[in-house]
Amino acid sequence: MMQSTAVSPRRTDDLLLESLLEVGVNLSAGGNRRRMLDEILRRARRLLSAEAGTLFVRTDGHLRFAASQNDKLPLPEITRTLLDKQMVVSEDSLAGFVAASGRAMNIPDAYRLPAGAPFRINHDFDAATGYRTRSVLAIPLKRPDGKCVGVLELINRLGRNGKVVPFAAPEESGIMSLASMAAVTIHNDKLQANLDREQRNTILRLTAAAEFRDAGMSNHLRCVSRNAGLIAAAMGLDERHVDLIRWAAPLHDIGKVAVRDAILLKPAALTAEERKEMQRHTLYGAEIIGEPTNPLLATAREVVLTHHERWDGSGYPNGLGGSDIPLSGRVVGIV
Repeated sequence: MMQSTAVSPRRTDDLLLESLLEVGVNLSAGGNRRRMLDEILRRARRLLSAEAGTLFVRTDGHLRFAASQNDKLPLPEITRTLLDKQMVVSEDSLAGFVAASGRAMNIPDAYRLPAGAPFRINHDFDAATGYRTRSVLAIPLKRPDGKCVGVLELINRLGRNGKVVPFAAPEESGIMSLASMAAVTIHNDKLQANLDREQRNTILRLTAAAEFRDAGMSNHLRCVSRNAGLIAAAMGLDERHVDLIRWAAPLHDIGKVAVRDAILLKPAALTAEERKEMQRHTLYGAEIIGEPTNPLLATAREVVLTHHERWDGSGYPNGLGGSDIPLSGRVVGIV
């Protein structure tokens, strides 16, 4: 439970500096963006002594619940009620109004809005959980160019006696700096998602090139991709690493596009010389992919070059053995 004592101005400055430094370091290091947003919300709540809070991400005219915390409710209840749900950006709701207008709103009592308020506050969450929302501070998360990419809502500020009190003006607390970092996190996450999508499109197009050469390869490539992902996940690799292996795996035989049809499609057993040429598909594939700098194609190159290496060193093309074989190549080799 959050301590009910109010935070002194000196302590607020220390908390703000600590929060900005830690979030900044984590941003530069990358990592799981969802956990980052959850951490930003936790620090914003701590900074302003908020009992609860929600962070929304804006995408294509919708606001999605990306993080939600409440000291009075268990996490499963919050997750079931809110997380991953979305609503249309509409000025009828508080979060929608803040997102559309780009204005922060400070509400002393959610059940006593001033007459003529341009929005309403939805009390469905309170009705579903028995929680009582009172004071609310809703802040737009703006990129440097002014575009709103989300909304941070802090709920029920706790005073010295543990009672709910109104929030101070956001400009007085330093919360706007933390909100800016949240906006950067959301923006970077969207850029990464777009980059991942383009990289995956590249993988699919290169895979299609291999399928043109061998009509029976299509199902094989899909099975290898799926099973490589399953093995990587079963090994306990993080989600990002699992995705890299899953999407790199279909390219393992891309080098076969450079192997002559007389060898690639030969119905009879290959001669020793033909087998050597077939084995060169690993080298051809590495040449096709080149020397990429992005993680997905770099993993694909590892897979292409090493998926026929063997733990005992009897594989090809370089006779690598044991842990000298990259993990991605070992996983796809097993599949």
